[in-house]
Amino acid sequence: MKVRYLLGCMIAGLSPATSLCHGADYPAKPVELVVAGNPGGGLDLVARELDNALRESKLTRQPFVIRNMGGAAGNLAKTYVHQKKGDAHVLYLESNRIFVNRIVGTTDLTYTDVTPVARVMTEYLAWGVRSDSPYKTAKDLLDKAKANPASIVFGIGTLPGNDHMNIVRAAMAYGIDGKKVQVVAFKSSADATIQVLGGHSPVVSSGLSELLEHVRAGKMRLVAISAPSPLSGELASVPTWRSMGIDIAILHWRGLFGPPGMPAEAVKHWEQAVARLAKTDAWKKALERHLWFDGYADSATFRRDMERENKEYTEVLTELGLAKGLAEKK
Repeated sequence: MKVRYLLGCMIAGLSPATSLCHGADYPAKPVELVVAGNPGGGLDLVARELDNALRESKLTRQPFVIRNMGGAAGNLAKTYVHQKKGDAHVLYLESNRIFVNRIVGTTDLTYTDVTPVARVMTEYLAWGVRSDSPYKTAKDLLDKAKANPASIVFGIGTLPGNDHMNIVRAAMAYGIDGKKVQVVAFKSSADATIQVLGGHSPVVSSGLSELLEHVRAGKMRLVAISAPSPLSGELASVPTWRSMGIDIAILHWRGLFGPPGMPAEAVKHWEQAVARLAKTDAWKKALERHLWFDGYADSATFRRDMERENKEYTEVLTELGLAKGLAEKK
């Protein structure tokens, strides 16, 4: 029977290594999970929790072989996966850098040059100020910046990126010229947070999980969160942008992608596996442990959401004069 399968692959012009001629046995071997980040980083943590939860919940026949490919803001990993055309045993974990990097001009590849499989989870971003800060609300900061943009310096870890968007999109929606907003990128989000805690910077925009430990220690207050609707528990009192009348929400998501031309059966297999995983105790515990949130979306929904986000980022980065990748194509 196996010989017949292999002959069928050869007749169809497909390589048995990259086809789904294994039928119900897919995946037939360990799947290479390419992580667009270094060991110990945020993407790496999601990859390892994903691998553990899938195996614990018995939702995969084979383990992941995690391949960390940090560097070049994720572009090394994307280039590697792009070269694996049609391979059903390669997956790729990335964030919205998958389209942002194309806009700013660090690569020619974007999300349509690989295969969106499923959005796995999301984090939310927050503005943090020192606990004794004179700025009681996000609007206090925005009002000061509106009156004198040079008077408020916003700290972030990466430029451009979601932390950056969590500042300029809010400011622009509040009627502030995005080009005049004073944003400083420090060595990392942790460094930007240290600057606030040390009284050297008034506010930081960073991932919720990176700030909450300082809030719990009584050293920091959260004045805004990028969630689309109010959260519960200890975060119930933190206003969202929308609750302040500023119509933005930012999902700091992580998603699975495959190489271009990944077989539809493989895409379906993994989007269904992630959908089932979202309902398991193992994954719910991982989300709670890391202050992540359920952000599952199937392949079609994920692709549509990225198309919308890509347009939003293109508009903002163009207005800021940062859409160099698009300008070079004109």
